[in-house]
Amino acid sequence: MTRARSRQQGYTLIEVMASMAVLGTGLLGIIAMQGATVAANRRAQEITTATNLARRWQERLRRDTFQWNFPSYGNPISNINNTWYFRPLLTAPFTAWELPTQPTGLTAGTPLETAAADWWGNDVVVGAANAYFCTHYRTRRLINDELVRAEVRVFWYRQGGVRPTTYASCGLAADRNAMGSDTINLRWVYMSQTLDRHELQ
Repeated sequence: MTRARSRQQGYTLIEVMASMAVLGTGLLGIIAMQGATVAANRRAQEITTATNLARRWQERLRRDTFQWNFPSYGNPISNINNTWYFRPLLTAPFTAWELPTQPTGLTAGTPLETAAADWWGNDVVVGAANAYFCTHYRTRRLINDELVRAEVRVFWYRQGGVRPTTYASCGLAADRNAMGSDTINLRWVYMSQTLDRHELQ
C-alpha cells in the first residue's frame, strides 16, 4: 500500500524534462518573433523618416521655384540665377545627382538645409558623426524656360551593410550615379515632381 502511494506522488524526471523542452521551444519562438518585430519596426521607422525627408526636399525645391520668375533661361536678366538649387539649369539641360547645399553668404538665422540628416530626420552637417540619412537631387528641363523635373532620393545603410569610403559624406561626386544601383548595402527612397516657373505680374 505504501509503495503504491509513493508511486503516484509528483512527476518523474522524464516528465519534467519533456515539459521543460516544450516550454523552452515556445520561449525560443516568442524571442525570435520579438526580434523580427523589432527589426521590422526599425525598417518601418527608417522608411517613414526617409520618405518624410524626400517630401521635405521636394517642398524645398518647389519653394525655390518661387525665385524662378519670367524672364528666365536664356535671358540676360534671368531670375533662375536667384534660386538655390536650380542654378545649374541656367547653362545645362540637366544635372547629375548632386548634394543640395545652401549658397554661401546667407543672413544669420537662416535655417540649415543640408544633404545629411540624423536618425530623427533633422538636418545635420554633411559628414557629422550623427548623420544617418543622405539626400541627393537632380533636375532636368522638360520645356525650355518653363518646366523642369526634380528628382530626390534619400539613402541610408542597410543593417550590416558595407560602408565604402566613396560613400562617406553622402557620396563622392564621381560615385553618386553608381551608388543608385547598390541595393545590397544601401536602402533608397525616390520621389519626383514637375515644377514650373512663376510668371511676373
